[in-house]
Amino acid sequence: MPWSKGPLSRFTKIERLIESKGLDGAVISGKKEIYYFTGFLSGRLILPTYLFYRKGKEPVLFTGTTEKTLAEKTFGGEIITYDNYRLDSRMVAYPGFVAEEAEALIKDYLSGAKKIGADSWNLPHSLFLAMKKVLNDFRITDISDDILEMRTVKDEDELELIRTSCALNDHGYALAKLLTVPGKREVDIYSEVYQELCKKVGSFQYSGGDYVSGERSLYIGGPPTEKVLKAGETFIIDLWVIYKEYWSDTCRTFVVGGMPNDKQIKIHSVVLKALENGMKMLMPGTTGSEIYHSIYKTFKEAGYGEFFPHHAGHGVGLDGQEPPFFIPSSKNVLKPNMVVTLEPGLYVPEILGGIRLENNFLITHDGPIQLTKYPLDL
Repeated sequence: MPWSKGPLSRFTKIERLIESKGLDGAVISGKKEIYYFTGFLSGRLILPTYLFYRKGKEPVLFTGTTEKTLAEKTFGGEIITYDNYRLDSRMVAYPGFVAEEAEALIKDYLSGAKKIGADSWNLPHSLFLAMKKVLNDFRITDISDDILEMRTVKDEDELELIRTSCALNDHGYALAKLLTVPGKREVDIYSEVYQELCKKVGSFQYSGGDYVSGERSLYIGGPPTEKVLKAGETFIIDLWVIYKEYWSDTCRTFVVGGMPNDKQIKIHSVVLKALENGMKMLMPGTTGSEIYHSIYKTFKEAGYGEFFPHHAGHGVGLDGQEPPFFIPSSKNVLKPNMVVTLEPGLYVPEILGGIRLENNFLITHDGPIQLTKYPLDL
């Protein structure tokens, strides 16, 4: 089967990385990393899958027999399978069994390889032992950081999934604001938003986030509880939507009952100004530290610096928080086609809760493109 364009372009990055590091091949074992390089993602909770690459050879995906057809839709290399489900003997293939099944493939395919790259953060010990058993005198070089760096700059197929995730995120807020009324519980609003997103997608759709109201919002975040919303307090919803593994991560703050007081309006205007100042910094070449300090400076000059206790944003993609990180010491540099959040917030007891605003942006040479569009009003 032909490769899907996105996974193929990303696999060529692995080929170049292996060449640049003087390695003989690579073994990729993380579920997200397999998806990133092959486009293959199984819905099974336990399905060990490994991508093997020997320089000069066609890559091999090693996965369960039940998933071969799915893998063929996006991966253009060779697919070798093991029996992950057999009615007469096995319902679940655990990593130890799969490592044993992989021994013959490793011995033949990686024969003669001495220096092998691996995403060691994910490499199962059972697979390492299988490699050690059948290969002579090899050494693992960790390429986890290199893969993480690759992931910061998105390809077009990734951006399309993130755009869909962001559109779903906006859709969730449209309902959440209508539901932010006295007497509703935090968990009621979460459950109704979750249900609406599943209906919108027409299938299972993961969504989570912070749902904290009143005094709970002063502590920044947390899951929804049975706390009942009270008129006049703030309600922070930091909504995460993960569409086909790609994240959107935004935040809105609503006043329960929709009637903000003067102090809440004032704090909201300061947070909004910090967000706008941060947006001006979202250009290629800017560091995470510079972005953090632009937002902190806004708060400090307004007299609220002590009420901003957290980061100013971060990258998003296959993880909800990934480089670049917007913290005081960050040397991460913005590049075109990164997707990032900005999330300034102030947590001031006198206004009956905290206020945080967050949007997602695509970095381009011409300035940031805002991907999440739901209004920022209280």
